[in-house]
This record gives sequence, structure tokens and C-alpha cells, in this order.
Amino acid sequence: MIKCVIYDLDDTLYDFKVLNEPAFAKMCEEAEKRFGISAEKFGEVFASAYRGVGDRMPEEILELEPAGVDVAPVHSRTLRINYTLEKLGLPLFPHVLDLYDIYWDYILEHMQKEPYIEEVMQELKGRGIRIGIGTNMTAHIQYHKVNGLGLGPYIDFMMTSDESIFDKPDERFFRMVIKKAGCAPEECLFVGDNYIYDYGGATRSGLNGLWYNRLEKPWNRVSEELKQEAISKNVMITDHRQVLEHLG
Repeated sequence: MIKCVIYDLDDTLYDFKVLNEPAFAKMCEEAEKRFGISAEKFGEVFASAYRGVGDRMPEEILELEPAGVDVAPVHSRTLRINYTLEKLGLPLFPHVLDLYDIYWDYILEHMQKEPYIEEVMQELKGRGIRIGIGTNMTAHIQYHKVNGLGLGPYIDFMMTSDESIFDKPDERFFRMVIKKAGCAPEECLFVGDNYIYDYGGATRSGLNGLWYNRLEKPWNRVSEELKQEAISKNVMITDHRQVLEHLG
């Protein structure tokens, strides 16, 4: 019997992909206005910052990082913008925070809840089921997103990369999720849009898992073989209401 449902956040509770591109463009255009560098060039360097920030981590941390798992700082837009400005030889103040706000303010202003998610959370709470969030992102902005989506009253706990240090699909992330859930792994159900990170990481850690695949994202596409495997296992859902069918 499921006692706790844990959701991924980005591309599970709202559509991140549709907002990321225009938010990124606005940030790059602002950099062009401020520094006279082309938006394209700023964007190219920023794109390299994900790996660049990770590579800067102390060796003691990187030695603990298994293949295919990132450490929390790579998700920080503050650190990525800082990295980009440093690489381009541009001033950091006040621009790091200004560009950060331009990017995230656009997303916070335009994001919309995924269909039926609030209704499902209401039903879960009515059944006495705890609700958590497990997300590969920095804590500060994720709390803003939950508030902006109006889902805060339903959430009992949140686990972010900031707190766990390691990202999904690392088992250490999910061990901390289980601890916060306050029940056995088999009594937890993890729902997320990434088949490898969310479903795969959760099930390898002993939790039940569902792959939310209403809108396939380029970075989350899997082989047709894996997709058919998910369908045959009845773990792929395209509507949040289907979560209720898997509560046992």
C-alpha cells in the first residue's frame, strides 16, 4: 500500500521546456545590451557552464561522483552565469544577479500547472497520503516554483540537489527521500518525467516508480525498446490522474 507519493518538479508539475528557451533568449539578449557581446556568443559560453561548473568542484567531491550522476552546483544559474562572465572577462556585479532574475522571473511568471495535478494532490491528501518533491535543482528557486504553482499547501517535504549533494539517479538521493517520507521504500511511489533518472533511479532504490510522459522532451527521449518496456510494465502515464490507479 502506498503511503507517500513523491513528484519530480520540472517537466512533471509544469512544462519547463516550453519556458526555458524564451527565458534563455531574454537573458542572452540582455547580456548583449549590457556588454556589447552577441547574444549567440554569450549563449554558447553559458551552454558550456553546466560542465564547467561541475569540473570546478573539489577533487574530494568529484571522486564521490559516479558516472552519469551530477553534483548539485551544476544546476545553479547563479554559478553558471558567474562562470560565463568570468570566461568572457566581463564584470560580475551587479550583472550575475540581474541576469539570474531575468531568466527565472520569466519562468515564474509564465509557468502553468500540468493538467489535473492539483486535483490529484487534493485526492491524495484526502486519502491521508503524504506528498513530497524530489528534484535535481537548487532549493531556493524550487521553493519559488512550488509557491508560484500554488501547490505548497499539499507538499509535506522537499528533497533537492542542494540538500542531497548528489542528483538522481544516485541511490544516495533516494535514500534521503525515503528517510523524509518516513515509510518503507515499497510504500513510496516516485513520479517523474525522466525514465532513467526518475523511474530508473527510484526503482533501483527500492521505490515504486511511474514515468510521466505526457510531452516527450528531447533530453528525456529513450529508445523505442525502453518505451515499449515501460508500456508493457504499465509504468508509463500520460495523465496525472493515472497515479491514483497505482496506489494499491
